[in-house]
Amino acid sequence: FDEAIAAQKWLIETFPSSSKVPDALLNLASSQSEKGQSAAAQKTLQDLISRYPDSGAALKAKARYGSMKK
Repeated sequence: FDEAIAAQKWLIETFPSSSKVPDALLNLASSQSEKGQSAAAQKTLQDLISRYPDSGAALKAKARYGSMKK
């Protein structure tokens, strides 16, 4: 998951206006969660939801965030 995290962060930082950023944030949160970094994953999901509220990735992020808070 370390490589996946690095790749997603690279995409987000290198191409901040790309239409792929919402999906990259969602993938980043998934990788963080798999590594046991739940606080970081929750922060990433919150960032995704606030920055891209109308994206398909944000809908998935809302569902994942809700299940993480239980």
